[in-house]
Amino acid sequence: MLASRVSRTRAVFLVGLLLSGWAGALHARAALAPPPGRTFAGTFHWIDDFYNYVSYAQQAEDGRFLMRNKLLDPARAQPLLVNLEWWSVGRLSAVLGRRPLLAYRLFAVLATLALVGAAERWLSGAGVPVSHRLAALWLVLLGGGLGGLLFEVTELPVRRCLDLSVAVFPCLEVLANPHFTAGTALLAWALWCFACVPAPRGSWLGVGLGTVLGLVRPYDLALLGLVRGATVVATRPRSRWARELAPLVGLVPVLAYDLWLFFGTDQFASFRLGSGTPAGVDFLPAFGPALLLASLSLRDEVVGEPAAREARAHLWVWLVASFALAVARPGAFALQLLVGAGLPLLVLGAAGLRRQPIAATVLATLALSSTFVAQTRIVLADDPNWFVPRERFAAAEALRPLCHEGDRVLCPPDIGLYVNGLTACSAVVSHPAAPDYAERIAEVRAFYGPESSPDARRSFLARERIDHVVLPAFAGPAAEAWLGPGAPFRFVPVPGAGAAIAVYERTREPARPSGDATSATAR
Repeated sequence: MLASRVSRTRAVFLVGLLLSGWAGALHARAALAPPPGRTFAGTFHWIDDFYNYVSYAQQAEDGRFLMRNKLLDPARAQPLLVNLEWWSVGRLSAVLGRRPLLAYRLFAVLATLALVGAAERWLSGAGVPVSHRLAALWLVLLGGGLGGLLFEVTELPVRRCLDLSVAVFPCLEVLANPHFTAGTALLAWALWCFACVPAPRGSWLGVGLGTVLGLVRPYDLALLGLVRGATVVATRPRSRWARELAPLVGLVPVLAYDLWLFFGTDQFASFRLGSGTPAGVDFLPAFGPALLLASLSLRDEVVGEPAAREARAHLWVWLVASFALAVARPGAFALQLLVGAGLPLLVLGAAGLRRQPIAATVLATLALSSTFVAQTRIVLADDPNWFVPRERFAAAEALRPLCHEGDRVLCPPDIGLYVNGLTACSAVVSHPAAPDYAERIAEVRAFYGPESSPDARRSFLARERIDHVVLPAFAGPAAEAWLGPGAPFRFVPVPGAGAAIAVYERTREPARPSGDATSATAR
């Protein structure tokens, strides 16, 4: 059969490249053929989070390794964060001529290949034979729930179709969020090394990959330690606990750094935010069918297959821990631990079908593919969420050569997202996760409101140390119509923005001669 003649490496590259090609084609189509007057934001879902990621990549693009939170006032934001993913994307963007969105798409291809490779390893470990491996890979990477079907044929909103709105299944991760893809891939590989690669090599590899994971997506580092520890306690005699849990001590340094950074400082408190747990009834159509399929693995005998039994135990603990924490901690960031949980769910499903004809795995893939089909159809639509007004995106691009590190921009929050991601500036208001978002959005609305006076606006700009202002229309060479005569701002033309957006930059004093004892360069 064809499946049995495809080597492991070829299967991974075949599936990985086809999956990357699907996601890449959808992104390319959106970038090259936006609706009139619109431009593609660069991603389809979680756009505010994506541009927050890019805000860190932008700092790496400028040569920084330690990064600051651009949701904070630059005066109090400290460069403390190490994130290897965002640093890599930023350095790649610098090589590509400062094109962070392209750099992230190339990173997404590598992350997808890593995820497909991890899925193949776990399928092998769970006892799926070589003859079924290619079909099983497609099940893991295209499978989902029934939310896509419900979204297409009923009036159920997308937020209640959890397999379309929560990145549990790999197909949504690959399409929508390279950060999620990278985190799940690293988690799967690190857990594989701890669980299925003989010690001490497996322990060293697990600690190494786990450390990288902690410097990419710390939520998954916590899940890695929990899953490995709980599996050892549940499946080993007490006499072996110390020996098998000891390698996890190697993760303590990166765990301590993450805990200090996110809980011991006030710099990255937004990473602790979460959202409410969805209604239990919405879990059933989204994840119930795949869970029923996974339950077949419980009836599949693995007597005489200790490696398969070991792998399946880890997969079940990963699955149960993810869902249990998401339900037990409503409103906390524990919902983040559901990201990627579809991988163990569908690997177990494929393992439950291993003794059936390959056609059974193919039929299961088709039956669970409504998530994949629906999300493809959704992103082919001309949706204003990701096809944003061209002039608003152009305003942020125009600020890129004008911005210096520490500069602040006053603009509406949607433009603020692009400013944080594409420029060295920090926007006064952008992502809703900013600690003072409600206060800031009220101040920005007041500034742009008709009841505000030129004196009040100038006072606000001075108090907040604003270096650049985005206005809804041309207001004179120095924004006199908004700020009154003599305001220290000058108009900056924005190519492609037309008359809908006007950018103004604070005038900067020229540097004094270097021999002057009082010389200084105005920021």
